[in-house]
Amino acid sequence: MAVIGIDLGTTNSLAAVWQGGQVCLIPDKTGNYITPSIVAVDADGNIMTGYAAREEELLAPDRCASNFKRFMGTEKRYCLAGHEFRPEELSALVLKKMKEGAEAFLGEEVTEAVISVPAYFNSDQRYATKLAAQLAGLACERIVNEPSAAALTVRQEELSAKGQEGEAAFYTMDSGEASEQCLLVFDFGGGTLDVSIVDCFENIVEITAIAGDNHLGGTDFDEVIAAAFCAENGMEWETLDRKEKTALMFEGRRCKETLSSQEAVTMQYQRDGKCLGMELTSEKIFSLAPGLFRRIKNTISRALSDAGLGISDISQVLLAGGSSRMPAVQMFLSRLFGRGITAGVEPDFLVARGIGIYAGIKERQEEVKDILMTDVCPFSLGLRVQGDLADGEGKMCMMIERNNILPCRVTKYFVTASEFQEEIRLMVYLGESYHPEQNLKIGELCFPVPKAPAGKEGVYVTFTYNINGILEVFAASSSTGQEKSAAFVSGRGQFSPEQLLQKQDWIQAQQHLLQEEEERKAILSMADRLFAETSGAAREYVEQVIQYYNHAWKSKSLIRIRKAGKAVLQSLLAVDMRLRQSMFDEGMFEEAFLWEDGAEE
Repeated sequence: MAVIGIDLGTTNSLAAVWQGGQVCLIPDKTGNYITPSIVAVDADGNIMTGYAAREEELLAPDRCASNFKRFMGTEKRYCLAGHEFRPEELSALVLKKMKEGAEAFLGEEVTEAVISVPAYFNSDQRYATKLAAQLAGLACERIVNEPSAAALTVRQEELSAKGQEGEAAFYTMDSGEASEQCLLVFDFGGGTLDVSIVDCFENIVEITAIAGDNHLGGTDFDEVIAAAFCAENGMEWETLDRKEKTALMFEGRRCKETLSSQEAVTMQYQRDGKCLGMELTSEKIFSLAPGLFRRIKNTISRALSDAGLGISDISQVLLAGGSSRMPAVQMFLSRLFGRGITAGVEPDFLVARGIGIYAGIKERQEEVKDILMTDVCPFSLGLRVQGDLADGEGKMCMMIERNNILPCRVTKYFVTASEFQEEIRLMVYLGESYHPEQNLKIGELCFPVPKAPAGKEGVYVTFTYNINGILEVFAASSSTGQEKSAAFVSGRGQFSPEQLLQKQDWIQAQQHLLQEEEERKAILSMADRLFAETSGAAREYVEQVIQYYNHAWKSKSLIRIRKAGKAVLQSLLAVDMRLRQSMFDEGMFEEAFLWEDGAEE
């Protein structure tokens, strides 16, 4: 059985597999490689995931959930049509859809996956990702950082090109030699930003430093644009209901994406019978979001500082994630690095391709089995110890500092702090703050010691942190030889065995709508939205499109349904485009749809 790679994204998800000596993206039945990471529950209680859920979000946002990846490993809950979901359960529904798509594509059962996560995900978030996979019926032995996967894609393709042509591929900046490079991977998705410094030498890909912001992504720009639109048109963003906010952010995202192909775009929104508008350019995005760009710069600076490098030491800036396609972001990076920044491999697919390559490495596929990839610890790990006498509070003693190459192992000696102390409590924290309470506590280990004056008894403590983000703490007495150990995977959000089985059974029992039914819901939701947003001849045209499609559906002919679906979707997208660009022409509606028998042939 094949091992697949899944890029479980905040906005979109993709799957890939190593097949026939190369990495292959896995399409769904309609040929789409990208699945929106959105879950909806319709009025009949059906679970929808992907494009159908995205359209449903515009009509009934209260029945939909998106951006839940940002809250993996937390206590946040989503209530959709009377059902309560944790973020990992919603992610499990997305993963289940990816699993089913892979099985249809490969023609075999899929039971194991390698899954990517933001490099800055902590242990709770990584555990939640593995739990989501388990709920979806997938074993996930390996979690890979997204920027690491992106770097792996580039290096594997360079090595492949060098092997075929005797020279390097097109990713090097100057000499064209693929023997050694220092890359900065800028992975900017819908909800998270990761920056990694990567050294490449021959068949080795070594991550040397990472920095990130788990609450900074393209969605934040969408909200800034939507709020600016409100300010220019006399609306108060904070007072809008969820449906209006969702619609405005959808328009903001659409306009932001349009700037990739044109210099300016007019954002429009129908409200109270009026067509409101705002011109948007990349320079305007600069002026609207100085705080977001400052956070981007700070994240890059932190990664460079941890690696002990300057901007001039970077051979290549590698763009990954859909939001890195924003011209405003590329312009900002060009100014920051003092050179042109362009996308090489399609940014949306870069991480997914790398995860597919890693799946091939895990399977020991001949073409990639010799590629070596190292990763680093994204956060520091340490113990709470007695603080300074001035305040009497605890402080952090760092055992494994961030950006240590994994796996790593560190041993330190600790002594008792009180007279005739009977045990030493090893309280384990994750984070960078001097104050333990500002970090994430991931567990503790209590170790008995003989009674003795303060400082006379102690333990040797060893931290071992592996490539999958599992920490093992081992303690040994210096006087008695007694030993004790514990593995720390996560401090929060774990199900009891009974709960896990119940949740797993429920998710496995959820049947995604058939592809045709899901497509129908997506098309009709789009048609309903356009009917509400248009008027006059345009509205009549949309009504004819709806009737034409419903007529084809009633025929129950799969061929007619598929043909009608493609024609209707193309027509609705044309209406949508003209609606956004104020290009309506009465003549475009003169040729009406006909739905007599055989019209679809």
